[in-house]
Amino acid sequence: MRRFKTTRNLIVIAVVLCGTGYFRMPKEQQFMEDLRERKIAYPQIDSEIWSKMGQTSLAGTFGGLRSVMASFMSIGAFDHFENNNWYELEKDFEVITALDPYNAYYWNTGAWHLGWNAASWARRNQSFSPAKQRLFEMEFLEKGDAMYREGLKYNPASENLWFDRGAMWSNEFKRPDLERAAEAFRELRNSRNPVYRRRYLLTIARIPGREIEAYDEMMKLLLENQKFHFRIPTFRVLALILGSNTDLPNGVLRPRIDQVFATDELAYLDLYNYWIRIKQDGYYPGNYEMIMKQLIDKLKVPDSLNPYITEPKRPLYPSVWKREFEKRDRDSSAR
Repeated sequence: MRRFKTTRNLIVIAVVLCGTGYFRMPKEQQFMEDLRERKIAYPQIDSEIWSKMGQTSLAGTFGGLRSVMASFMSIGAFDHFENNNWYELEKDFEVITALDPYNAYYWNTGAWHLGWNAASWARRNQSFSPAKQRLFEMEFLEKGDAMYREGLKYNPASENLWFDRGAMWSNEFKRPDLERAAEAFRELRNSRNPVYRRRYLLTIARIPGREIEAYDEMMKLLLENQKFHFRIPTFRVLALILGSNTDLPNGVLRPRIDQVFATDELAYLDLYNYWIRIKQDGYYPGNYEMIMKQLIDKLKVPDSLNPYITEPKRPLYPSVWKREFEKRDRDSSAR
């Protein structure tokens, strides 16, 4: 009889606990989702990621040590980097970022390994044919981009992720995709870092058809802090070149040479160096040729410093400018 009562009591207790749990479960799930939305609690780990975890990682996950396990795994992933085991490294960072998704550092490191290191390795791999080099390079660039984008879902305020994604797609030594680069740099237009703020302008100034947008962006930066941005040679030239665009509406501000540069000589130095930007990086030329030829006539520039006669091979520095003019004057005196 006593045994029956004990069994009955246990059944009652079990039913009560199950019922309480059943009614509490929706509220607890809602509470947990609320914590995840606020990034107080970690998101659930995808079933595919579970299958890639080792026993230690699983134990750490259930033990509430996800960030600790992510740290240990990131150290171990370095071996795969040293041995060029890129697919294994990719798996490592899939697990690492799942363990600690709100740590932008892991997303950035994984994307850097794939989009920068692995892509460069593929491009330089002499055992691959040119077609295979390009195929693997593009594969790793896309993998790196995917990791940047996924990381930004969890860390949308990470300026480093936005910047490095844009830098990858605007790198002249990779496979530039300036539209994707501009997409990333656009998110940094209001950054407190002036280098980050300028990169959007410096990117869209290389995209045909976006010259007026580039002018608007240049004017925004000028109004923000003209003195600071005018320290950058390319910015100074863009202020002049973008303002020379004949497609701009009437009445807009068009900076003149004397408003941008202290002297005509300084203007010529910057414009001469911009020639390489036009030829190699695809920067907007605008009214470049007319401006340059006016300065060439006005300053009586020697043929050695005239890009229309002598193709520029390297940047023009003040010391070279001075030397070439002295040489011109000596030659004139000798005649």
